[in-house]
Amino acid sequence: MDRPGVARHRHPECFDKIDALLEENDKTGTTRRRQVNHPAKGLPDLPVDYTLVTIEGMPWRLALGEDMRKLSDIQQQLVRTQTELESEYRKIREAEGRYRTIFHKTAQAIIIVDGDSHAVIDINLTGANLLHQPASRLIDKPAQQLVERDDRNALTDALGAARHGGARKTLTLHAAGHADPLSAVIEPYRENGRGNLMLSLLPAAGTSAEMSESADMALLDSFAEALVIIDRKGMIAAANDPFLDLIHVLNKSMVIDRNLNGWLGASSVDLQVLLSRVREEGQVRQFSTVVRDELGTTKTVAVSAARMPGESDGQRIGVQISEAARRDAQFTVPSPGADAGSSDFAELVGRVPLKDLIREAVDVIEKMCIEAALRQTDNNRASAADMLGLSRQSLYIKLRRHGLEDFGSDNA
Repeated sequence: MDRPGVARHRHPECFDKIDALLEENDKTGTTRRRQVNHPAKGLPDLPVDYTLVTIEGMPWRLALGEDMRKLSDIQQQLVRTQTELESEYRKIREAEGRYRTIFHKTAQAIIIVDGDSHAVIDINLTGANLLHQPASRLIDKPAQQLVERDDRNALTDALGAARHGGARKTLTLHAAGHADPLSAVIEPYRENGRGNLMLSLLPAAGTSAEMSESADMALLDSFAEALVIIDRKGMIAAANDPFLDLIHVLNKSMVIDRNLNGWLGASSVDLQVLLSRVREEGQVRQFSTVVRDELGTTKTVAVSAARMPGESDGQRIGVQISEAARRDAQFTVPSPGADAGSSDFAELVGRVPLKDLIREAVDVIEKMCIEAALRQTDNNRASAADMLGLSRQSLYIKLRRHGLEDFGSDNA
């Protein structure tokens, strides 16, 4: 084995290893093992562990090598496994983070109880606030100590029945140191091969009301049209998902307890007129107005509103907003002297602000004049501009504004 011969059969990054082998062999006659990678065209490199030995009386050295492919494969598998484990661990941590966020953001008080010892494993912020204690002081505490002494036996029995029977249990109890009753729902579930319990708490007086509210929301969400429930002042008490889609709002918490006039109507007058007519007539159909969404877009809609059943004093009003009816809400500019057109304008008074009514009327008249000029000049833009007393540039701007750029082709 000589230096030029070795250089022909190994990777450039192995130069230092070969030099070290030769230098060490020159000094001691033997060497430690060093790995050298041999290139193979179209195949993976061949890793070999070499030891150099000098044989007395011989002009060359003997290189003893061991094929390290199996060990290299094992190392690569180890690296891949480690990478996969790190990826899975990261996914688990991300899922845990999402669970913790949802767990603590939910409006319902939730306590996770050990199925065997009945100790508190976890509790969300709502539960800690309901019990008026920090969550850290409640962890590992027996669940029975969270309630009044008179309710502890009932809670123990309910926890045991839910754990062993596998069925949901409900009961009414009192938190320790608090007089207000709580409605408790115990649901068993399996976690890591063992049965634990989820204890949900809410004020007992609000149980039926919450169930009713939940049913109302399910009914609202079943409608395809946007529906909103408001009070006499227009404050939103409930809204369905189609309404959120209409105004481009992410969730219902962003609209509850806000006034509907923030989105409905060209101005606050529209909602006032609508509410006034509901108070006087009990219901209103096809009230023409607009909706302004969070993206700054204005959409023409038709609104129907009525007092909710059982709300004779008008405390709650149901409002249906139909974007599909926007074509019916458009108005046309009357020709001079036409009484019917005047009545159309009269119907819009109180529904559309006067400045908007005038602006829309001017736009429609302007469009009609441009169309008439184009027809009279056989779509000659220069002649039409002269007829209208406009420059060509101004005419082209107005054509784009009114969507008349292709007027000639449309009327050919």
